[in-house]
Amino acid sequence: MLKQDSFNIECFNRDGIVFPQTLIHGKSADQLIDCYQDFQKKIAEIRSRELYIKPHLVSTWLDSIVFNRQIIDVVGAAIGYDIVLWSSDFFVKTAGKGTWVSWHQDLPYWNLSTTNVVSVWLALTPSTKNSGSMKVIPGSHLDGELGTIKDIEGDVLAEAGSGKRKSKPGNLLSHEQALNVEVNEDDAIDIELIPGQYSIHHGNIIHGGRPNLAGHDRVGFVMRFVSGETYCKSGIDSAMLIQGNVHHDQFILEKRPQTDFSSLEMAQLRQALAYPSGFGDKSLK
Repeated sequence: MLKQDSFNIECFNRDGIVFPQTLIHGKSADQLIDCYQDFQKKIAEIRSRELYIKPHLVSTWLDSIVFNRQIIDVVGAAIGYDIVLWSSDFFVKTAGKGTWVSWHQDLPYWNLSTTNVVSVWLALTPSTKNSGSMKVIPGSHLDGELGTIKDIEGDVLAEAGSGKRKSKPGNLLSHEQALNVEVNEDDAIDIELIPGQYSIHHGNIIHGGRPNLAGHDRVGFVMRFVSGETYCKSGIDSAMLIQGNVHHDQFILEKRPQTDFSSLEMAQLRQALAYPSGFGDKSLK
């Protein structure tokens, strides 16, 4: 596994991940957590709670990251010239809670039509083993979709007498998402990043996350990009065209925010969250 600060498509095709890539340097990188906290403070004043899904729709700060030329070029090298931002998230592991993420792939439960799908994970705080960094199995994307869990002891527990399964306490992954194969931990590598650095990984790479044992929250901003021919197999969806063209009529195309948190932007967010790429977030309904 080669750590590098320049994108190499051969390494990406082989390993399914490239890191670290540096997007933001120096004082600007150190201020990323302040930008995040300011975002959440302002959005909470509007909707009485924080926002994690598709925050790029209401923030010119996040829009500038999504449309950063370096991000576009790296994603384009991985999935082709036509690029669509399918979704985005803030990923937060709260200090001291001990929550973790079991091994999984993303594509088996995203229900997308192709594997031309990548996630860009930007660190807003230090992401280390101690603070709960992501860990991956390099090259595992080449095995394709491995399916989700039926019952793997340690990750998922059956509720006695209910016929239902639930995640083990502390596991942030739902039972439908856990992997249906055993994973050799010795093959894993930790994706450690400093603020302003990012990784890019394939939608089928096996990955998980450690618990946060640090004295600070671990915060990342993840962008999920798909190629122009990719659509959601469950029907109409909402997404943002970044570059090139969309080659189907299954996406309602989102508009870039012109101001922060305006009624127009909030209305678009409310609509977008109702579609599959909003991951069932009904908090604005």
